[in-house]
Amino acid sequence: MGRIVDVHFPNLKKDLLREAMEVFFELREVPGMKKKPSTSELIDWLKLLVAEDIPPEALHSKDKKAVVPPLAGALLKNEQDVHLFERLVFMARHNR
Repeated sequence: MGRIVDVHFPNLKKDLLREAMEVFFELREVPGMKKKPSTSELIDWLKLLVAEDIPPEALHSKDKKAVVPPLAGALLKNEQDVHLFERLVFMARHNR
């Protein structure tokens, strides 16, 4: 996967790639997802992260209110998965 991303982003900071890949694979493991994010969504998300100059540490914030990584909606393919993700985030926030 790293080599595919490298084709699209040859100068991407390694720490940003590492954090983004971790979030990407975590999201792919969410139970109940109808369509798991694919490489295409990862590439689109990385484009947004780079364009917005999002720092790698923002992808795994220690802030309890920042459960959702920045621009994570770009990783989700359909509305049902967006709603599932929103419910999981809501539950995570209230369980902290």
